[in-house]
Amino acid sequence: MSKFDTRALIDYAMGRRKADIILKGGSVVNVYTREIIESDIVIAGGKIVNIGKDSQLFEGKNTLIIDVKDSIVCPGLIESHIHIESSMFTLSEFAKAVIPHGTTTVVIDPHELVNVVGTKGLKILFKEARLSPIRFLIEAPSCVPSLPGFETSGAVLNSKKIRKLIKRKEIFALAEMMNYPGVFLADDDVIAKINASKEAGKIIEGHAPLLKSKELQAYIAAGISSDHEATTAEEVLEKLRLGMKLQIREGSFARDLVKIFEGFRKSKIDTRNILIASDDRNPLDLTEKGHLDYSLKLLIQQGIDPVEAIQMMTINTATHLGLQDEIGGIAPGKCADIVVFDNLDNLSVSIVIAQGKILYRDGKIKYEQPKFNYPSQVLNTTKNLQVPTEDELKIQSSSIDKANARVIGIKEKSLITEKLVEDLEVKNGMVQPSIEKDILPLVVINRHTKERNIGKAFIKGLGIKNGAIASTVAHDSHQLICAGTDYKLMIKAINELKISKGGQVVVTPTSTTILPLEFAGIMSTLPLEELVEKFKKLQTAVMEIKPIVSEPFMALAFVALPVIPHIKLTDKGLFDVDEFRIVDPVT
Repeated sequence: MSKFDTRALIDYAMGRRKADIILKGGSVVNVYTREIIESDIVIAGGKIVNIGKDSQLFEGKNTLIIDVKDSIVCPGLIESHIHIESSMFTLSEFAKAVIPHGTTTVVIDPHELVNVVGTKGLKILFKEARLSPIRFLIEAPSCVPSLPGFETSGAVLNSKKIRKLIKRKEIFALAEMMNYPGVFLADDDVIAKINASKEAGKIIEGHAPLLKSKELQAYIAAGISSDHEATTAEEVLEKLRLGMKLQIREGSFARDLVKIFEGFRKSKIDTRNILIASDDRNPLDLTEKGHLDYSLKLLIQQGIDPVEAIQMMTINTATHLGLQDEIGGIAPGKCADIVVFDNLDNLSVSIVIAQGKILYRDGKIKYEQPKFNYPSQVLNTTKNLQVPTEDELKIQSSSIDKANARVIGIKEKSLITEKLVEDLEVKNGMVQPSIEKDILPLVVINRHTKERNIGKAFIKGLGIKNGAIASTVAHDSHQLICAGTDYKLMIKAINELKISKGGQVVVTPTSTTILPLEFAGIMSTLPLEELVEKFKKLQTAVMEIKPIVSEPFMALAFVALPVIPHIKLTDKGLFDVDEFRIVDPVT
């Protein structure tokens, strides 16, 4: 049945044409009235056509009857904001990972991929999304690079390119406007991007960490509708009161959900504008902990009413996206995106239906994914990477014996870094790291162009005892980032990633463990199971160097993102986010 075949839809709803599938006897979550009601659900032509107790009127000889008695039936879950690149899966394998967890719609901001390979990456996603059994809503990255002039990206999307791109039917929205200073300072290029999106009738997503007062209100007044960077209940509440949609984040590294809802424990606020987002989620968490179903469990554990929690990842999100007439609820005429849970205690997914087709049942994927070939031009993005010498990684100082060094301080489960100043020893004109004080050398190296750019600084909070880690996953420009206890080990790690065409690597004095990510240096074309196995081996290797932060690669990835306070490192140097300038690593 086509999207606008009204006559056929009426005939199905009247029972004149018989159903494809009937789910019988389930407890249906009604997100419109915040109730759970025992009912059958009739599906035909990819749509829900009847909810009630008289489903026998819709049965035909070819109708599939599924008994879901004692089960909880709810709308398919909607991911409000994620970068699938963080999963390291291709779009097809990502779908395979999240479908068993009840996800049927995913809003993706592909600015990681576009920062590396430009609009070629978008075109790949457009083609692959057409083959997917679930709905992918692809946004146009708003900030490529995230901070022009302070980092080197593999591509540039200026307002002229955005104006052309935003009109495409494959583009759903303008992705998170990370250059929030550019908004309240009324930067011409930023304003042109916002205006182009408004003219095209597309929503504009936000990114406004710690933004408040008149700057926040100017940001909202510009037409930016959402934010996923709030980390406290107070920040969420200020933004909600100003009409923003708040995407509460529960990722692999930035885990804000529990802390925020603990802050709301005594509050009676209306949650209709609260959505749930993953932002960044690694392959192991996706396959072993889950996706939005994992966040749903956390919400219920926080004492949130289960139906209210389900609303946050169904109808609330659909309404924000302007798709409430298509998805987000179980009602006549809506798309048949449905997830069946065994119960609300363990939230184990038993059936997933998307667009009227059974995709998952009895613990197995039930669809065939067509093979997709990735062009060679996106499979070797480290060709311009120049492996540096040891001396090129070191920080010089004119001091004789001591230097005051600016140090990036990282904290567990937070993207916000601290600006520290530490006394470090100087030998032969070079500032010395201190393993004892957990102050290690950190570098970001340009891999996109032939310019020999190396940003250098020190980092505190990793806790590595003897080894080096390096990665070509470094938000958002995805240069190569490396930290370690020894410059020789760092050089080895950098060279390994040059050879593997990107990825993540752990090097110790006796071993090297690598996770190759040949697709733009940030994703793998391997099948889900193989990638997860390689990821596990890398995690085991990480434990050998004894970091004190639980996700050192994820922590490093965000240390390179110069649009989140307070101090970051790009290939152009150490960037003070608050002062909005490059600063010397030695004061």
